[in-house]
Amino acid sequence: MTSCPRCGEPAEPGQLVCLECGTRIALKQEGRDRRSLDNLPAVALLLCVVVIGAAAIGFALGALTDDSNKDSDAAERTAERAPAADDGAPQTETETGASQQSSQSLLLEWPEGLTAYTVVLVTSGDRPAARRVAREAAQSGLEAGLLRSDDYDLGTNLWIVFAGRFDTQESAQRQADNLGERYPGAYATLVKPAG
Repeated sequence: MTSCPRCGEPAEPGQLVCLECGTRIALKQEGRDRRSLDNLPAVALLLCVVVIGAAAIGFALGALTDDSNKDSDAAERTAERAPAADDGAPQTETETGASQQSSQSLLLEWPEGLTAYTVVLVTSGDRPAARRVAREAAQSGLEAGLLRSDDYDLGTNLWIVFAGRFDTQESAQRQADNLGERYPGAYATLVKPAG
């Protein structure tokens, strides 16, 4: 309920004139309503800024916590592991000196400190692409894995997709020749830790 701005007499909402003094009331109320409508664009703009800001923060948090480009070796290690086939794959020794066949995930891991020959299937500066090739090779039945070239003096900022570990260069070269049709340019190389 409003009152007349001139005499203070109570007036009903939407009443055009004061019944006591005749002053126009509706125009005064329209002015108040119009002022609240004048603020509407500013309120809408503020709301848009808040929504866009929230979306930007959400996007930034999503990019910071996105694991799609990170190494998923941990996930692979927790996946089902099958015992390695007895095909000349290296065996590990336990603390008691007993020899034991290593279990392996989908991708073959290069044992720390091992110097041996392997077959290089692909060399790439794009880690996700190299990883896809390594996974496809492993899924096709090859003992394949991924090496960071800087760790083994095999170049800088490269990812090496390798197949197998061999004691001699000749056996690695035979495997490279066998894989040459599927992986043109495959070659045998010595892998030894950098340093």
